[in-house]
Amino acid sequence: MSAAAIAEPFLLSSYPESYKKRKVTPLYASLPSGSNADPFVSVAVQGDGIHVLDTSSLHPAASYACGPSTSFACSPSSRTSQTPDGRRIRTTYAVLETGPDVPPEGKEKTVLSWEASLSGDIESEAQSERTKQVAVAPHLVTRIYTPDSLEGRLLLVSPSGTVTVTSADVQNPQSHTPKTQRPSTLLRHFLFPATSCSFLPSHLTAGQSAISLSVLKNRDVLRLHVLGVNASNLVELGECALPTEDNAFVDMTCSNSGFISVLVTSGTWYAFSLGPSSSGSLLATPTAEPLRLQNLTFINSSRSSELSTVALTSSHVLLVAATASSPTEIVLLLWDLRYGVLLAQQTMPMPSTLPRSKKLGATMRLHAPTSSSSPAASRGIVNIAVLLALLPTPEREQQQESSAATPRSALVIVPVTVPATSTIAAAMGKANSGSRWVAPKTAQGALGQAQVARGAPELGSAARKALQEIRAAVDGSAHATTTVAENAYFEYTTQRAKDKKPANEQGEDLPPPLEYPFIQGVLEQVLRPSTPAPGRSQSVAMYSPKIVKDLLESRVVSSVMVNGGLLPALAARNAWDMIALAMRTVTDIPENDIISLVAQVAAAYRPASDDAMDVDAVPTQPSAVPPLATFLAQAIAYPSTPALQRAALRKHLPDATALVPLLVILDRWLVQHTAANDLALAPSPSLSPSPSLSSLPSSIPELACVLAFAQALLDASFLALLAHPPAHAPLRAIAAHLTPALAAADDLARLRGPLEPFARAARLRQKERDDAAAAGGRKQQDSGRDWRRKRKAAHEQAGMAIGLYQVEELVL
Repeated sequence: MSAAAIAEPFLLSSYPESYKKRKVTPLYASLPSGSNADPFVSVAVQGDGIHVLDTSSLHPAASYACGPSTSFACSPSSRTSQTPDGRRIRTTYAVLETGPDVPPEGKEKTVLSWEASLSGDIESEAQSERTKQVAVAPHLVTRIYTPDSLEGRLLLVSPSGTVTVTSADVQNPQSHTPKTQRPSTLLRHFLFPATSCSFLPSHLTAGQSAISLSVLKNRDVLRLHVLGVNASNLVELGECALPTEDNAFVDMTCSNSGFISVLVTSGTWYAFSLGPSSSGSLLATPTAEPLRLQNLTFINSSRSSELSTVALTSSHVLLVAATASSPTEIVLLLWDLRYGVLLAQQTMPMPSTLPRSKKLGATMRLHAPTSSSSPAASRGIVNIAVLLALLPTPEREQQQESSAATPRSALVIVPVTVPATSTIAAAMGKANSGSRWVAPKTAQGALGQAQVARGAPELGSAARKALQEIRAAVDGSAHATTTVAENAYFEYTTQRAKDKKPANEQGEDLPPPLEYPFIQGVLEQVLRPSTPAPGRSQSVAMYSPKIVKDLLESRVVSSVMVNGGLLPALAARNAWDMIALAMRTVTDIPENDIISLVAQVAAAYRPASDDAMDVDAVPTQPSAVPPLATFLAQAIAYPSTPALQRAALRKHLPDATALVPLLVILDRWLVQHTAANDLALAPSPSLSPSPSLSSLPSSIPELACVLAFAQALLDASFLALLAHPPAHAPLRAIAAHLTPALAAADDLARLRGPLEPFARAARLRQKERDDAAAAGGRKQQDSGRDWRRKRKAAHEQAGMAIGLYQVEELVL
């Protein structure tokens, strides 16, 4: 299980393309400029109006019709505030380019606003008309913000980089224009709360409410302009240039920690860190080696709109793009650019209603909340709901315009789990996880065609020699024997074990760990894909169970070391004993691989008859496939992320027929757990386990694991199970067995408070007994500590006036 994950995206809303007067972007969307606790998404649909969507209920919260001749200049923005009388109101702002409300001098300057109460009443058209206000900004507007840090104020940004702060009714503007010798073009703009900006010294952010960062292009130079914004004025805090070698700009991100990424058309991805220099000015310094992406349609083409990036936390960046493979898919990649590794990925099909121009493709845009907080953030994990907009490109070919299907834009929610900070621990073992998307470097050294992982240490001469012998033995094995390879491997590991060095304070001698490239190279050879053998109809798959077992028992194997994953490679060789060992020793096995094997085992044990309730049937094919209950217990005991587990269940177990045996096994475990947990309220003095608990088989997973997997299975496939009549009986059985157990748990929970002191004392006594038993009657090294403890206990007992007997006499 990894701390970083991308759950399965789901559709929020879809809109047909209706504005045909000009070639404009079909719609603009935005997330709240302030806290991500505000669930509203604002959408401006060309030729239609403004729609506010509630992501918590996935339903429209409000709609404001603007007429078929109305077009918008930029994304709208919404703010939720509270009135003095305690009412919560939502104010939505939009900038118009054309329309009935636009005066002659107000093109791309007219700001419309609507105010709505959040009391739960449905707002009527008459009410929305009464609350609508029209104002004209002092300049063209290409960005509009309503951050919580600027309460009652608006922030407007022009296409040339002018930043203006105004009142809510666009009055009393205070503007700042960058001082440049030549006209500049605004490429990107970022706004952060001043309290969260860690790339600026505290004396610069003091007194500021927000920090504005503008990315301006002046000829071939990219410059950053940083402003401090408060309710009354704007203060210039510094500027600097981005030292990029390639200025063919595609997209850019910036986090509140000052980590900047710049992506260019060649596919090169630069990373910089923004902060103060020794002289006090701002400086953008490269922080990592640039990545060179591949297999994406935007690279070296005119389809730059088929890519979008957004900063999440620290140096974590989410990228969405179209794949260059056939059929074309949409891929979401979560990168940690500080270390250049891919932490998670997710794919989704290209919508059939999204036309793609042969020259320009489609348009993809990512939006993330400015500040991300969640209950899990205190544990170092942040859950973020990222908005993905999939839009038809305005300039399309004539044959696509005459298509029978109406082009539609789609808004998709992408749930992302990401670490709050970038750590090397999270990046370890991920060096080759993004090899499909990163162009390989030219191989160097004596490894030949073997490619060394990015950032991995070089191999020593002995390791290089052993790896060459293993490769030569495997390549030359016409009879599919790996004896020579095993001899070379164990000879090297035995010799390495002799070079022991003190590794800890206790003076224990431990062998030095094996090199990462050596382990990966060995696994590539002994778990290489099957290839046709010369003169044979069947294929020969090289596999050495001895080497794989030794590596797994040493706990040095990662799932990403094997191309395609460790479990699928072992399953292809029917090595179920190694799969069980891997699930006990490997810590990064994806949920997708585990559920895929669950589906494979369930298919092997599927009965030939229609009686799907027989879960102990003999496999339909002779193999070493373990019993379904045994493998399912291993699968659900492995740590997993619920969202990824649900996505894997929907992908690999879509048929309700295959789920019925799983439900039967889960119900059986629930019965055994509920029977074993029928404990006596008064434990024995020795606190020994209850006989019912000790009689519970060790192969049965813990109750928490059973309940978690059952919940994920029902969340992923409940509708399919309802439509499958044979699934009704196990569903009713599970409900019947859980209901009394839940009621008993509620009743016992009331005793937790009164019995907690006694339970604490019992645990303390048991700990003392365990410590005494571990000591084995040996004399304590510090004998003086015992009599001091006894004397202290005697004083405490005398102070409480508690003795063996206590008599009180009452004289009348």
